[in-house]
Formats: sequence, C-alpha cells, structure tokens
Amino acid sequence: MLTRKTILKTVVLFFALLWVVDADAAIYKWKDENAKIHFTDDPTNVPEAYRQKPFLKGIQRQKEAPNSKKGKVQSEGDASGKIEGVESEKKEGDKQKGLTDAQRSTVEGVVNFLKADIPRYDKFYTHPPSRSKFRLIKLAVEDATPQKQSLLGQLSQHDLPLFESIAEFLKTSIAEDEKSRKIFPTTITSTRQTQALINRLKSETGQEVQLLETLTSALNAKHDS
Repeated sequence: MLTRKTILKTVVLFFALLWVVDADAAIYKWKDENAKIHFTDDPTNVPEAYRQKPFLKGIQRQKEAPNSKKGKVQSEGDASGKIEGVESEKKEGDKQKGLTDAQRSTVEGVVNFLKADIPRYDKFYTHPPSRSKFRLIKLAVEDATPQKQSLLGQLSQHDLPLFESIAEFLKTSIAEDEKSRKIFPTTITSTRQTQALINRLKSETGQEVQLLETLTSALNAKHDS
C-alpha cells in the first residue's frame, strides 16, 4: 500500500511540474493589417513582418527577475495593448505626408508660374477698355498659355490629390485662352469683349492666389525622404 501511495504522489508531482512549465511559457500576440488580433505560443508562427522588433507578449509569465530592465519594458508594453513594431510603422507612415523630390520640383514650377501670372495683367486694368487694349491683353495671354500647357503635362505625371485642382484650373484656363485667341473685336464690340476678358482674368487671379497658398503650405510640409 505504501508503494502505491508513493507512486501516486510521484505522478501528481510530475503533472504539477508540467503545469508550471507550461504556465511559464510565452504567448505571442500581434495584430494584422485588418486589425485582427492573433495569439500563438510558437514564435515561428508570427509573420515575418512583425518580427523586426520585440513582440508584444500579451499573456506571458516573465521568466526574468521582476526588477530586470527588460522585464519592466515588456510589462509596460503589455499594459499598453499595442504592438511596438506595428505601432511604430504606423506612426512613421503618418509622418511621411511631405512631397517627394519629383513632386516638390513640380510644385515649385507651378508656384513660380503663379507668382509671375498673378500680377501679369495689372497694368492693363487702369485704362478704359478698347480694341487696342484687347490686342495687348490677348498677346500677354498667348505668351502665358505655353507655360500652362507645360505645367499641365508635368502635373499629369503624378497621381496626387493635391494636383487635381491645379490641373483642372489649368485645363479651364487654357481652354479660355484658346477662345480669346480666336476673338477679333470690332469697333462696336471691343469695349464689351475687352471687359469680358478682363473679368475672366481677374477671376482666375483670385483662384491663383488660393492655389498659391495651398502649394506654399505643401512646400513647407515635411519633406518625404
């Protein structure tokens, strides 16, 4: 009977030790791109993308001393409920809102054009509308049209929401330039046609001022390296 009791105690002790070993094992936790949380006790099951930095051990019995530096860091990580690698990548992605070198170059080209085009026709606004004045404004418009076409071509090479409104403005302006180029005012209609052209250019100037402010802000943003 004594032998059977001894064997029973040994078996119980054996399973108790197994439970302790199992309880001390680490369970690794990570969140995928769909925000779904996964758990595993085998680190090889964790996707490669989440192995670049220490895992968040969400349910882990620390094997190290409670006062150890590493154990303290891991404990703080568990309390935050965040995965260090994923959260760091997300924050870096949020910061990279600046322009690439190619985009920045295009923006600078548009900015330089707008700074020159905004005051381009001011000198014509101080005199009464006339047929000769229409011809002078028309020549100034024709000089600016090729620059608009060149900028529009550069903008089309970039898939960036910032450039969409600029491209639409340039398309509309170029189309209006083409209409103006085909107009040949007569003595009777010169005043009305000249004033219509001036009104159109003043309206475009207001849009250009707004675009210039937007683009200047974009240039001052963090440069995406």
